[in-house]
Amino acid sequence: MFDSILIRYDEIGVKGKNRGWFEDLLEKNIRKNISGRGYVVRFRGRLVVKPKEGTPVEELMDALRKIPGISTFSPAFSFPLDVSWEELAEKSVILAEKSIEEGKTVFRVSCNRANKTYPMKSPEIQQKLAACVLKIVGENLTVSMRDFNFHLEIEIDRNEIFLFKDRVLGVKGMPVDCAGHFLSLLSGGIDSPVASYLCMRRGARVSFLSFFSPPHMGEESLTKLKDLAGKLKDFQGAGYRLYIVPFIDIQLLIRARCFESYRTVIFRRMMFRIAEKIAEKEGYSALVTGEALTQVASQTIENLTLINDAVKRLPVIRPLITYEKQESINIAQQIGTYEISIRPCPDSCTVFLPESPIIKGKRKIVEQEEARLNPEIKDLIEKAIENVQTIEF
Repeated sequence: MFDSILIRYDEIGVKGKNRGWFEDLLEKNIRKNISGRGYVVRFRGRLVVKPKEGTPVEELMDALRKIPGISTFSPAFSFPLDVSWEELAEKSVILAEKSIEEGKTVFRVSCNRANKTYPMKSPEIQQKLAACVLKIVGENLTVSMRDFNFHLEIEIDRNEIFLFKDRVLGVKGMPVDCAGHFLSLLSGGIDSPVASYLCMRRGARVSFLSFFSPPHMGEESLTKLKDLAGKLKDFQGAGYRLYIVPFIDIQLLIRARCFESYRTVIFRRMMFRIAEKIAEKEGYSALVTGEALTQVASQTIENLTLINDAVKRLPVIRPLITYEKQESINIAQQIGTYEISIRPCPDSCTVFLPESPIIKGKRKIVEQEEARLNPEIKDLIEKAIENVQTIEF
């Protein structure tokens, strides 16, 4: 039915002299996402997507819902500036009838007349369009400028007129690639994919690093990690990686030589050391984790401090640090990772879990325990990095 999608953004619009760079990134991301199915027109703080012949507008809307940087968008009818009032009225009635079918019968018309050369002014356009609609379907509508649920909007721009009734919520945030390329520690649980998505929403491109511990983790665990990383392609497009790090030899050494209660903290410290080495080698600018304060024993502030101390140079981004678990679940359901995350598969964080993990670890004890791993630990870390499996998305 519609022939255009009018796209809006919020935060990009206040970027001053850098605004054009952010707009370029958003336009580029949209073009990549809808490649072969539509094209993008840019003007006056707006982007418009036009479908190619044979592509349903609904298909393009599904793609736009997942692109960070878009605040709202509207499927719209577009017209040349010299369109007749009969044609405007005809399409307005179509929108009104659709709204009535949806049970939305309290009516308002708004006009945004950015093109000041257009002969009629906004109040006249609003009144005339409302009169056209009410003349045909007025018995089913009431008018209210405040308590409306059917908002008929008309925008008059430099070259076109757009007519629409809905504003569909987008991801919001900033366009992917404006904040750098991060490396996320992907565990297979609910939180780490959500943390990765939140970084994408703030403009980061995110690659992933997971630890694999056969035979305690099988092919189903590996498939789960691939599926999670692949699902997040919806929000950033292609151009990222999943690194699979063999970890079982390091875990076996820690289990054999270290206090059981400190086992998880030391596992995590080794994971972060490996992640930082890979990130620096591959050029990533930050690490990302799904840790939330006091959610599990390793995430008390004392233990998080010990884990963080293993990273020497890169920042560690923890988007979920103050989130309730249900908040993370809600986002996971929204972005489509929840059903994958709850598949019952072991992950490297749950292999060799201690019965009574330390709640408030001490740096001195951690250092003493890690000293027990010498001299083998250095070679095992290097061996793990040398044997990383890399999957391109």
